Amino acid sequence: MVFKSDNIQYLKNEMAYSSLSSLISYQSVKLPATIMLKSLYKYFIPLLMSLVLVIPVKSQATGSGADLQQISSDRIWAQTLTGSHFNEFWNYQFYFDNGMTAHIVFSAANFGSLKSPVTGVRVSVYDPDKDRVFQVTREYPIEYLVQDRENYLFKLRPGRDIYFEGKLPEEHRVVVKFSKDGVSYDIDLKLNDIVQGFTLGDSKFRVADESIGIVTHIPYAKVSGHITINNNRKQVEGTAYMDHTHQHQTTTRLMHSGYRFVHHADNENWDILYFLLPSSSNNQSAVGYSLRSENGNVKLMEVDRISYTSDGKAFGKTFPRIVEVKLADQSNLRIARTNDIERFSLLGELGRIARRAARTFLGGEVIDFRGEGTLMESSQRPKHGDYNFFFVE
Repeated sequence: MVFKSDNIQYLKNEMAYSSLSSLISYQSVKLPATIMLKSLYKYFIPLLMSLVLVIPVKSQATGSGADLQQISSDRIWAQTLTGSHFNEFWNYQFYFDNGMTAHIVFSAANFGSLKSPVTGVRVSVYDPDKDRVFQVTREYPIEYLVQDRENYLFKLRPGRDIYFEGKLPEEHRVVVKFSKDGVSYDIDLKLNDIVQGFTLGDSKFRVADESIGIVTHIPYAKVSGHITINNNRKQVEGTAYMDHTHQHQTTTRLMHSGYRFVHHADNENWDILYFLLPSSSNNQSAVGYSLRSENGNVKLMEVDRISYTSDGKAFGKTFPRIVEVKLADQSNLRIARTNDIERFSLLGELGRIARRAARTFLGGEVIDFRGEGTLMESSQRPKHGDYNFFFVE
């Protein structure tokens, strides 16, 4: 379906994330197994919030129908927050003209009897001038969450400057200000020229007997503001993207990987791909979609299946260099990594024993890779953009 758009527009606290280095220090002491288990509960259950979770596939994953739907401004609110288990993520990606990038992921999660429900934020900023990636996480008890529907404010805790606000697609702002482990962060980004959000059908994708909601709230927007890390302030301008994923399950054991690719030319010409691959999908069938705009004509097509035609090494790991994507109309796309900028695992700083225990507890280790890439399609010029892949090992 093709749509002609009208105006194609996470201070310390008791429950904050503790530094992974604190856990590392435990390795020099032989702790009883029960203490080690409690430590893992304390440090690693929150890490699950950084994962997009999918439950086991017993049959081919299916979508909700091949119809493009505009998203109302009220869909930005949490869609879960009830029941014994839930996971929800608001994934912002910013690409700046000076070569910097920022990824900010707000989250809400309930892991049942293992831990009280929490909200959180995960921040990753790449600074090419320093050739360094700054990464930090923070969580709060979910009872502090503010969802002010009248003012369109989503805030993790009163008195803390960690929030997003503004009615889409009219206006939007993302603010993250706090210090942790001797590093201070002050991020204030305002969005304008925001493209209307879209999704596929009712936004629900079926995997076995469960559903996963995927919504693209911001396919494209212009962004300006500042990013300050340890008093090094930089004014930034560029473009922004945001998607929203939610479900009522918490297992990561059978998840294989997830893929995003973003190409921004202008507000009428852009390409978005976001799809997930369950590990039990023996035929490589995936859930997600391709969303693109050509001169303001917006088209959405469901992803059918994927394959890997080439692997490549980066950061000591081997993962797909080229991902072939077959859409529901049997057309093919190809995503190729061209410049690998960031690798991140929340278990990366741990020693061998603690890391092995954490992997067992979490059902695997999730590793994010981000960088630049190219989108290729038959009879089309290659489109340069940014990739964001994650894998469970």
